[in-house]
Amino acid sequence: MAVQFSSSPKVGDAQSAVSVTDNHQQAETQQQLCTPTCSSNGTHSDGYTGAFEGPEKLLEMWFAPSAEAATCIHRDSRLCDEDVDQWTESRTGLRCVPRAVWREMLDLVHCQVLSTLCNEHLDSYLLRQVTTATYSCESSFFVYPHKLVLKTCGTTTLLYAIPRILEIAGDCLGVSGAYQLFYSRKNFMFPNLQEELHRSWGKEVTYLDAHFPEGSAYLIGKTNRDHWHVYISGPHDIACTTGIGSLAQMQVQECSKRRDEESENLADTAVNNSTEGSPVINALSRTSSRSTIDGQNSTVNPRHHVSSLPARPMQLSSEDTTVEILMTGLDPKRMRVMYLGAISATEGAAGGKAVEQESGIASIYPESVSDSYLFTPCGFSLNGLQGDGYYTIHVTPEPHCSYASFETNVSCDKSIDLGSPEGIKRLVEQVTAVFGPRFVTVTVFKARGTGGGGGSDNGLFVESAMAKMEMAKNGVQRSVAGNGLAFDIAPPTFAPIDGYRSVDRVLYEFDHYWLRYGYYVKAV
Repeated sequence: MAVQFSSSPKVGDAQSAVSVTDNHQQAETQQQLCTPTCSSNGTHSDGYTGAFEGPEKLLEMWFAPSAEAATCIHRDSRLCDEDVDQWTESRTGLRCVPRAVWREMLDLVHCQVLSTLCNEHLDSYLLRQVTTATYSCESSFFVYPHKLVLKTCGTTTLLYAIPRILEIAGDCLGVSGAYQLFYSRKNFMFPNLQEELHRSWGKEVTYLDAHFPEGSAYLIGKTNRDHWHVYISGPHDIACTTGIGSLAQMQVQECSKRRDEESENLADTAVNNSTEGSPVINALSRTSSRSTIDGQNSTVNPRHHVSSLPARPMQLSSEDTTVEILMTGLDPKRMRVMYLGAISATEGAAGGKAVEQESGIASIYPESVSDSYLFTPCGFSLNGLQGDGYYTIHVTPEPHCSYASFETNVSCDKSIDLGSPEGIKRLVEQVTAVFGPRFVTVTVFKARGTGGGGGSDNGLFVESAMAKMEMAKNGVQRSVAGNGLAFDIAPPTFAPIDGYRSVDRVLYEFDHYWLRYGYYVKAV
């Protein structure tokens, strides 16, 4: 986060002025505000209370099941010089939306664009919050042809952007409503400082339900310790004014045919397997995927009407796995590099690159391209691209409210395989080595029906003797749903993390995704 200051005592005063706390929150209750020491300068602005909210609000919205299925039916005539680059001619789907339109949408969130980074697969935007106060924070925005990811911290009003995003997608892709939606966040440190909509999880859920009445909300983890909220809606039928791709339509017809032959009744289960004595619980939960299986019984928002196509997802990316690492109680010594003047006196990209090298961040994905920013007087953001994946880092280094997040869906890295326990272990250990947190939350979303081997590229399972032999040879475990889609029966797992003790583990089995949650405490 960045704050403007009125005076400049010596570097280092702030870090000795505030004792390091655990950042160990109980539910979402208002904390007593700490001394408003925020920087290496040891001073603060009139607009800064000393309570900065590092934990982000994370929104991911899909408008087609794959990049190939997202067809742009309307190219905005407002393209200008900033929209032209080496990938302009090959852009499809949401990537055809002018940057000016995205900036206008981001105004609703109180964010502005600092810089952009693009490749042949996606566009990324490094953001900062803009409010009436004199401080700003780290945020990120990623745009694929078929989906977008918006992650903002501080007191941003992220959910207010949903209606505008739906309008933009409708104009660009000809769709009505979202294919699927994920909204998540860690429990806030200072909920009462949020704008009204975001002051409680209940208010956020009410707002989301108004737009996605078939969605479902979950609170995961210990309610009296750090925990995590998630809201899921979809996958839904694709409603569109044009065919959204011949491949998708063929998959729809195939799914419909097989579903007619054999019906299924999959139940979502939640397993809480805490190592601190909680019993194993098997609980039925009504999820958005439940309402989409029997679409004729679903309640549909008339503003976001969906067509009568079959409800099963037509295709989920074979590498659709996202890992998020949320950290509090950061090591103050390691966080010194996140202050302006420690290793770089230059705010912005130059300072960001210096932090990447000095902190060890650059070694996590050494083959990637990155766009980073060092704020005045402290705070750091990074967006990185590698192949068709992204990773993003946001850091709030102030000792009394320290927080860092790392999120990635990079699937093409040689040393970090998100599909294996050892790959996730390696990633978490590299990230925690940079920040030295006391408390770590790890979440893994993994699409089901993708686990490699024996299936066709479009996600439909081909039952054959040859496929069975190949699966057995490779040790692939899959089950077949009644509509012919292949599903992984092996969820993502966590290998032990060196230097940390696992105190909470939760597994959710949705119809289309696995969700694995882990909470770790640094070993004493």
